Amino acid sequence: MKLFRFSWKPENTVRQLEKCTWQTEGSVAQQLFNASELERQENRQRFSDLLDGAYFLFKHELPHTTLYEPLLEVLTKIDHSKKVSTFFDKCKKNGSYDSTATVTELLEATSEVIDKQILTKIRESRIISIMADEGTDINHHQNLSICIRYCEPTESFISLLKIKNKDAQTIFDTIVKELKSKNIDMTKVRFTGFDGASVFSGQFNGVSAKFPCEDIIEVQESLLTLKSLFYFINRSSIRLARFNDIQMLLKHPQLKLIQPGDTRWSSYFRSVNAVIRCYEPLMITLEHIVHERGEESPSASGLLSILKDQSTTFILHSLEPILEALSILSKSIQTKNGDFNQLEKSMLGTLLRLEELKETLTLSSTNLNRDRITRATSRTNEISLEEIFNDKIVKFIDEVISNIKARFESNALKFLNCFRIFDVYEATNEQEYGIQEINTIRQQYPDDFNDDLVAEWKVFRKYLFCTKTTAKICNFNTTAAMY
Repeated sequence: MKLFRFSWKPENTVRQLEKCTWQTEGSVAQQLFNASELERQENRQRFSDLLDGAYFLFKHELPHTTLYEPLLEVLTKIDHSKKVSTFFDKCKKNGSYDSTATVTELLEATSEVIDKQILTKIRESRIISIMADEGTDINHHQNLSICIRYCEPTESFISLLKIKNKDAQTIFDTIVKELKSKNIDMTKVRFTGFDGASVFSGQFNGVSAKFPCEDIIEVQESLLTLKSLFYFINRSSIRLARFNDIQMLLKHPQLKLIQPGDTRWSSYFRSVNAVIRCYEPLMITLEHIVHERGEESPSASGLLSILKDQSTTFILHSLEPILEALSILSKSIQTKNGDFNQLEKSMLGTLLRLEELKETLTLSSTNLNRDRITRATSRTNEISLEEIFNDKIVKFIDEVISNIKARFESNALKFLNCFRIFDVYEATNEQEYGIQEINTIRQQYPDDFNDDLVAEWKVFRKYLFCTKTTAKICNFNTTAAMY
């Protein structure tokens, strides 16, 4: 059989032979390439099935080294297309796709991908906070776990490290080295969260004290004074009774000290407000305890000295309107009927109020409120209250404004507002209701939702609307029955 025809003229013999050879080799090579590409794609799909099975074990925290092979056996049995079993049959004898080494390698690869995604979000965040704790495992190895909270807001575990020593400097150096190895900007650290152990939370030599967080010491000390006053007075029935008796003798309204909570601005406002309103009865109570020279006299003397300090008095009065603005914002967030559109307005109103306080909160407006604090005296060294206001109070306001802006970014508020479509009372029977919001949610979480999300939403939208209609009918019947 003749495969090719060509002329035997000398002048074109070589040219035609080269042409024929190229056609023959090109055709065979192309066929081999196509077959190889199809086989490669098929192998990738089967390996993707194995990866899905391994990821199932990882996600549900199941022991992958012992359950991976049995899981593959189950997948092979329920695969009626026999593609998985065919894939294993075609594998070379040295192929180990069902071994513990393979699933461990898959776990490491999955970890690298997830770490990369998390670290990208952390690096893009404006500010971050660090949480860490150390412990000894069953093998008596000292371990340090590190978590980071960033402005999504989300907390992510990033490292579990072995440490040789458990002193504050070693732990701090380990954390810094780990963050730098992951290209995390240390200047973004605004907060640290540790347990109460002195090695972590020590005021001078603890891990927390070694982080360059820009706290305003004077403001922090004034806020800590509120806690100290509450604990000193309220944790003794005798001291509390004396405090109430002094208020009664002064014909002062019976006020209670409020315990400030670290996570609630409203409690700090109410605590500052209560201390300011009963400043004189508080100082008289502390003076009586000091003069008794009992066991609690030194503690009372220390608190009395702080309250007599003119700078403390001034800072507390300056903080009152600032904390009041934050308290109003906190309450607007906690309202049951609030929405994120309203939250954005409240946030902008709070920012405007704080900016106004920087200009209006002057010495003339506070004036130490001398009608309430007649017994406060300044220390021997003269203190420039104007300097305190400009260096401490204004700086505190600027930090609060910066934190609010970082927490309530406009894009984040608009995204959160998308979830209003799940409110029964907002639902309508319009075909396009919620479609835009659902697409926005899907774009935000591309790995968690597929293309069926819109179709599922349309079904759920009908359910919401039917529920809303039924509720209206029930309310109407109830109202009619009343009349």
